Amino acid sequence: MRRLKAGRLAIAMTLVAGAVAYLVFAATRDNLTYYYEIGELAAATGSPNEKIRLSGDVVPGSIVKEDATRRVRFAIRGTDAPAGSAEVPVVYGGTLPDIFRPDIQVVVEGRLDAGGTFHAETLLAKCPSKYQAEGALDEPAPAPRS
Repeated sequence: MRRLKAGRLAIAMTLVAGAVAYLVFAATRDNLTYYYEIGELAAATGSPNEKIRLSGDVVPGSIVKEDATRRVRFAIRGTDAPAGSAEVPVVYGGTLPDIFRPDIQVVVEGRLDAGGTFHAETLLAKCPSKYQAEGALDEPAPAPRS
């Protein structure tokens, strides 16, 4: 009789552990998305409209705010890439971070359409964490590169 109870207990514990492991995996699956650099974008887009994260620097002069639709259009290029490097146009319709500006590093999450435009659902701007002296506060520090 004791062997039967021990066997049932082992089966119940295995089922509970499996259910907990599945719930943890299901809850964190979307947060485990790797972000790609601009140069890796061709390899990242296996299927059209696949949700991906893309990292790059905002191209100076590319920011266009559409007041009627509350959308922002801008382009990003590879981190520390020289002018004239490959750029990806981005369309974003959410609230912009306060530190969003040209040359800041951003991570956008969304989908790349067939025309090559990235439609971002989420936009994260990397905060500058470099110390600045009080007199240097007029000019924002560049975002650190990782």
